[in-house]
Amino acid sequence: MNAGNTFENEILKLIFQNTDITGIGDSGGLRGSVTAGSVYVRLCTDAVEVSDSQIGTECAYTGYVAGGAAVERSASGWSVSGSEIKNVAEVTFGACAAGSENVRYMEIWRNNTGTLEAERIAWGQLSSDIAVSVGVTPKFAAESITVTFN
Repeated sequence: MNAGNTFENEILKLIFQNTDITGIGDSGGLRGSVTAGSVYVRLCTDAVEVSDSQIGTECAYTGYVAGGAAVERSASGWSVSGSEIKNVAEVTFGACAAGSENVRYMEIWRNNTGTLEAERIAWGQLSSDIAVSVGVTPKFAAESITVTFN
């Protein structure tokens, strides 16, 4: 059994744009949050694609903020088209002041404090690694984070 394309789109809009889904339950439907808040993009060095139950090793270079970069749950944070989401604006992480790491994976989390797989929304390997060393500021250009949900 598959979910309908329209419903997939509505679920993603609820999660990433805080948009209500009408017609489910009472007259108000499934409502977005009173305050939309953010989801968080994290950089990882390894292990996120091994299995659904294993989370990645988050970056730890000096200048990286643990928990990732906040991206607003709104149409100015994420675009939603069908079953695909993209970041609307550039997502920038802290500049490296010391240390070095090779970023291979990206994760999207419900919050910036979670450490359990159940709090992770999506993950994937980057198309090319990001070599982080002193003076490098990792970032994703607008529309360069693309996640397809099935």
